Amino acid sequence: MNKYNPNRLKELAKQKNILDVASSLGLELKKVGRTYAWIEHPSFKIDPDKNTFSWYSKGNELRHQDVIKMVEVINNVSFKEALQYLLGTEAGIFDGSKVPKKEPFVYRVKEVKTFDYARKYLKEERGLSDETIDFFLSKGIMVQAVHRDYETGKTEPIIVFKHHNLEGKIVGGARQGIWYNKQLYPEKGRLKKTLYRSEGSSGVIVDIGDKSQFSKATPENPFSVYAFEAPIDMMSYYELNRDKLSNCRLVAMNGLNKAIISRAIVEALCSDVTNLKKIEEKVSVERWLQKIDDLAGESGTKIEKLKIVLALDNDAPQFNLQLARVEVPAKDFYHSLGINNIDVIPHFPKCHEGMTKNDWNDELKYQKGLLKEAEKPFSLQHLINNIQKDVVTKESESMQL
Repeated sequence: MNKYNPNRLKELAKQKNILDVASSLGLELKKVGRTYAWIEHPSFKIDPDKNTFSWYSKGNELRHQDVIKMVEVINNVSFKEALQYLLGTEAGIFDGSKVPKKEPFVYRVKEVKTFDYARKYLKEERGLSDETIDFFLSKGIMVQAVHRDYETGKTEPIIVFKHHNLEGKIVGGARQGIWYNKQLYPEKGRLKKTLYRSEGSSGVIVDIGDKSQFSKATPENPFSVYAFEAPIDMMSYYELNRDKLSNCRLVAMNGLNKAIISRAIVEALCSDVTNLKKIEEKVSVERWLQKIDDLAGESGTKIEKLKIVLALDNDAPQFNLQLARVEVPAKDFYHSLGINNIDVIPHFPKCHEGMTKNDWNDELKYQKGLLKEAEKPFSLQHLINNIQKDVVTKESESMQL
């Protein structure tokens, strides 16, 4: 009888193809450069060449981990249970040459000529002014469209926020529902989804100032990139701070995504596609930000002509049972960004009396007296939030601009 060898079983499990395993776990992936991103959580990336994954918004503990760890995290199971799952699955053996080819994005949105439903929603539900709405409409980044549910055949009006590349071509986008339907959309109440096969490292971009002047920034007047989790947060922040914004680029990441920030900076500083291709010959645009930061660190210099402002949500703490720790997604994203030689400034909206979390749209509504407070039922999470309240309040106050 062969002697039981747990290391042999571990090695067998680690050889399972991570893309096959991700599929068996129900993860919907999209290709981003040479990696694959989980559509529901864009900071979750799979490297098929190395058969590893990283979940950047979760901190350094979940970077460059193997397929066993991925099953542990996704299924919230022990190492032994993850091992059993992998040894029982029909996932193939890792072979980097079998990585699926990327399918191109095709813009198939059924746009309408009016913006009536969308304007009503943005004004009445989101508290945005006509002036702000008109400004973003003038930038060509949003339209009203019709969404059809292929299962029911029913249609509804939506807003589509477009992602453009350097040439102005639409390479993706995000759908924002207008009508509230908790039964159809139990988590958010409204449709929230990226367009199928959107390029994962592109976001919603709006420039303030002359783009040709971005590359001429100085330490006294740096080029600034403001990163947001969602387009409506970006619009809200603009309305609250428009008098202070100049010589900058606003980018909505549709989540927390370092690669989108990197691409937004590269494309802002490139005058044309030729310049962009020259950069891509040396380093991918998704890795460019980290690369120049590393080079600056090696030479002992500070990049003073660039500033990054993370205008993210002030999230409520969430207790991660699997890792046995309290997490605050936006704050954790900031701490794990890994940029040390460029000014990265966290700008989270302050939690006001009675709030356990805040985002920039809620902050806009709060300042306009439009925010409705709902009764929050007592729960274990509510108790954890209260325990963490003093710590989070002090950290939030120190993270103001």
